[in-house]
Amino acid sequence: MADYGKDQPPPYAQGGYPPQQYPQQQYPPQQYPPQQYPAQQYPPQQYPAQGYPAQQVVVVQQQPRGPSPQTNAVLAWIACLCFFWPLGLVAVLKANEADRCIGRGDFDGARQNGDAARKWAIASIITQVVLGVVVGIIYAIYVVAVLNAVSY
Repeated sequence: MADYGKDQPPPYAQGGYPPQQYPQQQYPPQQYPPQQYPAQQYPPQQYPAQGYPAQQVVVVQQQPRGPSPQTNAVLAWIACLCFFWPLGLVAVLKANEADRCIGRGDFDGARQNGDAARKWAIASIITQVVLGVVVGIIYAIYVVAVLNAVSY
């Protein structure tokens, strides 16, 4: 096998097959016959006159009930991220549902879900504080027990 090096490709043999030549093909010129459609005459349409009774149009709009209720989303997110997260997550879901209710125009449902979000967020904060106090007391008892064991 010959060594051609990295910079040069191997030489290619020229020729081998004769160039192919195809005969010139002559197509007859294509012309389509002119299309002439006869004008169609339609009989005149005689529709009976239709009388519509006068209808009264009633437009119903919901009257705004003041400002939209609070969703308590900020409190719910703070409770979820900084305090007891399982209860805080429920608060976030309730706040999200309150926001959806506002989008639908259901202000009563939004008020109920917003209040529920606030209650769940407060429960999350209280649970975290109680757990913190309990863990602190247990830790203090453990430290006192260890210090008493070391001093003897």
